[in-house]
Amino acid sequence: MRVKREFIIIAVLGLVLVLVWMWVLGIVPGKKRVREPIENSATEQVSPEELRKKAEEAALSLSNWLKKQGEIKEMLAYHENARDPFYLSLKKREEIKESLPLQPPKLVLKGIAWDETKPLALIDGLLAKEGDTIQGATIVKIDFERVVIRYRSEEFVIKLIEWKGEKSSEM
Repeated sequence: MRVKREFIIIAVLGLVLVLVWMWVLGIVPGKKRVREPIENSATEQVSPEELRKKAEEAALSLSNWLKKQGEIKEMLAYHENARDPFYLSLKKREEIKESLPLQPPKLVLKGIAWDETKPLALIDGLLAKEGDTIQGATIVKIDFERVVIRYRSEEFVIKLIEWKGEKSSEM
């Protein structure tokens, strides 16, 4: 008798749970929905000009959206299919490189070992010959008293330091 009572209680609780669940989902048993026929038509007569204008507006809107998505993707700098905040795209690298003033690295020419066949220059404590690269600058030509370097496709001249002694103004 006790088992029968527990079974009835569990069945009633289960039925109540199912009904509450159906009520939450908006499913009400026994209620029939009557659909009324639509009296007003949802379609309107549109002229070809209006249709063409709406199509152009939609295409313009889509192209603007695609352009904005491309700008956002470029701004976020994706690298190897992952967002990398420290990675600069090639386009941005070129923009930054072009915005910086073009100045060669600070190279100090300390001496020149002149020889017509193989001249050498002592630049920043390094012995260099024509064609060598120091700090991104390529040595193009070594003359008797100057060195011509190429840095970012422009040529610069480094002159040999001339030491001028102070003259005393004694009487």
